[in-house]
Amino acid sequence: MKNYIIPSIVAFILAGCTSKTNQTTTTTTTTTTTNQSVKTTVTPDECSTINNLISSYESGFNSIKTNKVNNQFTNQWRTSTHMIGANCTVTLNKSVQASYQCQTPVKTQTQTIKSHQKLAKQLRQCLTKTGWLESQKETASSIYSTFVLDTKTPVITLATNQEGNGFSTRFEIAPPLGL
Repeated sequence: MKNYIIPSIVAFILAGCTSKTNQTTTTTTTTTTTNQSVKTTVTPDECSTINNLISSYESGFNSIKTNKVNNQFTNQWRTSTHMIGANCTVTLNKSVQASYQCQTPVKTQTQTIKSHQKLAKQLRQCLTKTGWLESQKETASSIYSTFVLDTKTPVITLATNQEGNGFSTRFEIAPPLGL
């Protein structure tokens, strides 16, 4: 996985230097196989999903909870909003703090890297313009992108890991560090 990561990080750094107009960011990438330009645009609507999730943190994500999961060990609900995959949940821990999680299996390493990069780019474009800081960590079998604003705002984590013969990507909005 590491062979794909370094060029991808360089591409993201360069993509972060694109101009922003009317809260819509456009990045042009040239594909090497066909020499065609492909435009990727993050619209305010895509940022509104992320912003709505962040703002619903204070209420314990009540606005997106649907069915309660039958589990005697945790208080957990399915959700109506899905950042990745189709199985997102809200979990209430013992200290009455809620977190939002989505996890999806991915078959191939290439698909895993592309999906992580795409969501990390969207998060970066939506969050960094309002002061969020991103940190990335990578190993031979994982990539972590973490977004932090301050000590009162939830932490957003995007983690992609190799699991057995496959891969898994997890998106989480959790209580701030230190709480």
